[in-house]
Amino acid sequence: MIMKTKQSIYLLAVVVMMLLVTGCSPDAFSLGGKDLSSDDLVEGIAYEIKHDVSNPNIVIVKSLLPSGYAVIMDTPQGRYQSSEVTLKIPFSGTYKIRMGAETRGGFVWGPYATFTVKDFFAGFVNDPLWTKISGGVGHSKRWKLDIDANTVTKHTDLWAGPLGFWGVDDNWNSVMLGQKIAGDSWNWTPDIAGNGWVMRPMDYGYMEFDLKDGAHVTVHNAETGKTMRGTYMLDTENHTITFSDAQLLHNSGHDGVVTNWSASLSLFGLDDDRLQIAALRDNSSEKPCRLCYNFVSQEYWDNWKPNPGTGTADVQPKLIEGWKNLIENPTNREITYKLAKDDQGAAFDYCNLDGTPKGLTFTAASGIEDAKLVIYYGTNAESRTYTYTAPDGSQVKGTYTLSNEGVITFSKGLGNTALAANFNMSANADNSLRILSVSTDAYSGALKDLWLGKSCVDDQGQRFQYQGYHWVAQTKGAADVKRYTGKLYIFDSGFNAMSSAPTFITTDGNYTFTLKGKQTDAYGVYLDVPKLYKDHHNCDVKIVSIKVDGRSVPFDDTAINRGTADNDHSTARRYLVNPWGDTKDDKQYYNFSDAVVITVKVKLDCGTNVMEP
Repeated sequence: MIMKTKQSIYLLAVVVMMLLVTGCSPDAFSLGGKDLSSDDLVEGIAYEIKHDVSNPNIVIVKSLLPSGYAVIMDTPQGRYQSSEVTLKIPFSGTYKIRMGAETRGGFVWGPYATFTVKDFFAGFVNDPLWTKISGGVGHSKRWKLDIDANTVTKHTDLWAGPLGFWGVDDNWNSVMLGQKIAGDSWNWTPDIAGNGWVMRPMDYGYMEFDLKDGAHVTVHNAETGKTMRGTYMLDTENHTITFSDAQLLHNSGHDGVVTNWSASLSLFGLDDDRLQIAALRDNSSEKPCRLCYNFVSQEYWDNWKPNPGTGTADVQPKLIEGWKNLIENPTNREITYKLAKDDQGAAFDYCNLDGTPKGLTFTAASGIEDAKLVIYYGTNAESRTYTYTAPDGSQVKGTYTLSNEGVITFSKGLGNTALAANFNMSANADNSLRILSVSTDAYSGALKDLWLGKSCVDDQGQRFQYQGYHWVAQTKGAADVKRYTGKLYIFDSGFNAMSSAPTFITTDGNYTFTLKGKQTDAYGVYLDVPKLYKDHHNCDVKIVSIKVDGRSVPFDDTAINRGTADNDHSTARRYLVNPWGDTKDDKQYYNFSDAVVITVKVKLDCGTNVMEP
């Protein structure tokens, strides 16, 4: 009896301990301590801010709290629910950051801390999206909400009105790229003429973005009469935009249904004349959704003209003269094509209706470099054949036809090859592809490459873009002599550049670069030879002579910077006038009315690394 009583007591003790453990653990994990206050959430105690050793423009913010706390980092690039955040800050300046944590007493924010970035780092603004939204470094660009007082929406080939309603899970991929995604994905973009309740028809003002000593934004809301001036930050990887001291331009009728008009807003679309930014409708009696505001560039707004009866079908790629004879060449009947390598441009992209690539970024699938297309131009229809070899070695063979309008039809299509996530290469349903562009080799005039495009159509059956595939002709004997194409560049104080005709470098010797035109505001001068340093680390490009409008310019070759291009250590560069270097005052010599002629002596191997010692 005593033994049974002891066993019962031990068993009861174990059960009580288990209940205590299981009862406390979940709360402690999800809510943290009871007495955590704002004063506890300070830098150095609750979190740390560190600059990356190799690049101080990379800032790492890391929580020092136990893992049981759910924390949020409020940063210049938006809010992140993560215990560690890596920020890539391109511009110099002083920035604020704070951390918040979920505790038993509720959510608590700590005070702001500051950190300083000393220098501008161009590598973080070289994504094409920065240029598209701002006009590029040293420039500004203005955007208009696409509606006016006459209820006119101008970019009706892209949307019916200035505001679209989208699913919570919609994003850049589903809107800009037109891809199907999982989750809450849908769209309704009403016209204002038939749906006046959506917003009042008027000119709502503008948003102006610049990249002038920082990333600044001015938002003028004509409905309220208020103008906000602040800064902005693009996250080009996650396709978000964050405003500081400003808000997304929007109509007052939707003010109350959105709690966040500034931080980590979704970038749904961005091109030369198209900007779509979405905020989350999270404070409405209706279910949450994304409110996407559609903007057009000021240039598009100013130059738009009503053109009833025409549509996007009238926009066609313009091919170079003689393009068909380059592809169907009676002296070179068989041409082998391979997808472009990194140094030849993008292997694939989405393209505008005029055939120009959009410059989007993808992670290519492995092995696509093994894809091959062989086209044989026979003397009759039956002997005009093609063979497509997929990366896995499978083949599609058949005949082809090529129309004068630039449509190439493959009798058995091209199969279906995955080039990237949600980006497969195939022909249209009728086995056709459109030739979007053709280019020739600047040295020989032979066919260099071409872009083929598959139509992307909307739910109305209208083509709105192409899925483009970049095929490079594999010319026999091209590798016998390696040619490097060099150019001379001169830019003004507004960073508008002009360049010389290409000069082709093949071996050791003297080469001359001639830039013709006129310049009255020379600010920087440099000479680039792409890929030369990549192949020849001991190369040298020595300045022999400089003539401006026929007059010799004094120079000291040893004082002129030797190096490589920004963010491209494969290009050999001589910076004759570096606005940020010792030669900045030499700009006075480079204003010209006819031509600048520079002769250099190239040595592929001078015995040591002088370009990047």
